[in-house]
Formats: sequence, C-alpha cells, structure tokens
Amino acid sequence: MQKITWQCLCSICQRPIQRGKPTILFATDKPEIVGICHTTCGYRWYRYGQFQMCPPYYLSDEQISFLVQFFHRLYSLPGGQEPNRELRWCLSVLLRNYPASLINPMASYRKFLDEHKLGPREWLYKGDLEADFLRSLAQIQQAAREKSVGIEIDFRD
Repeated sequence: MQKITWQCLCSICQRPIQRGKPTILFATDKPEIVGICHTTCGYRWYRYGQFQMCPPYYLSDEQISFLVQFFHRLYSLPGGQEPNRELRWCLSVLLRNYPASLINPMASYRKFLDEHKLGPREWLYKGDLEADFLRSLAQIQQAAREKSVGIEIDFRD
C-alpha cells in the first residue's frame, strides 16, 4: 500500500508539501486519484474534484477509495439549473464534514433540506430524494469496497 506523508511532492509544482492543508485531486470522468497538492497550487484546477484535508490530516485506504468513487459519482449527476440537480447538491453537503459525516449521513441530508428551504431556488427533483441519496451512498460504498485504491494519506505530525 502506498503511503503519502509530509514531504511528498506536489502534483502541480513538484515542490515538497511541508505544511498547511493539502488538497487531494480526483478525476471527475473516471474513478481515480490524480494527485495531491498544496492548497495554493490546486485552487485553479477546476477540472478536478478537490478535497482539502483537515485535522487530523489522516485518511485511510477505505476513506480514499470512498472519495475516489464519490467524486466520480458526484460529477456524473446533473447540476446547475438542470432537472434533478438536488441529488448532486445533497451529496456535496456530505463532503463538508467528511469523514465524520458518514457516521450519520442523514444529518447531512437534513442539513441540505434546511439550507434549500432558506434559499430562493426552485425544487426541480422528480422522485424520492431521500431514497436516491441513500441508494447513491450504498452504491459508492460498494464500489469503494470492490475497487480499493491502495493509498493511505497520513499528514499527522
């Protein structure tokens, strides 16, 4: 298993990552990790899904595998002003507090509903959002178990 730690090279500038909150880059068109970079290097790379690490700066192989599948699934869903965009938005709320949000994903679902009610956005989802949210998470977790990436990221001091 590959272990990424401090002093690994940034995928963009090729300098060592020594401090800060490293950003993981994910491909959006296929389930794969592209690399890891400094926060200041990655902010311009919109074609990649980005996950900024937060304390305690550790993600296991299972968590990385989940994120690889998650970003691929997230970017395959409609967004913007398209019909059924709410599933993408709902799943994206889960990322705000990942990995702790997986302990109770329904809290993220309810948070999305509360935020949506406060905004001026029209509801465009046709179907059962809760069932589709849970089904998507189950499919992501199953794909992550079947296709482990074999990478562990440990930026703890």
